[in-house]
Amino acid sequence: MMNKELFSTFTEETKKALVPVESFNRLVVDNAEKLVALQIASVQSYYALGFANLKALLEVHDAEAFKAYIGKHSEFVRSVNERLAGDAKAVAELGSDFNAEVKKLGEESVKAVTEKVA
Repeated sequence: MMNKELFSTFTEETKKALVPVESFNRLVVDNAEKLVALQIASVQSYYALGFANLKALLEVHDAEAFKAYIGKHSEFVRSVNERLAGDAKAVAELGSDFNAEVKKLGEESVKAVTEKVA
């Protein structure tokens, strides 16, 4: 009987102790999922921009068309640069959010442990 109670208590305490680990693992997986989604969206965007540029180049058949293509090429470069900047900002925000969540999780874990000790 005493062993059952001891084992039951040990099992419950172990479950409680693993809650922060489970929360952290969920946070890591959620963050990885967001990062992969961001990367997929970026690849699709760069793919669309690149092929649009190549298709425009295929339309160049004379000097006048080439001049028009070159004129639009700066717009292509600007679009790529804007996308790069946006992607960098999104990754930075994702990292910042992740760090904030890890910090919050750590603070909650420390609080829970100190409340038990006190």
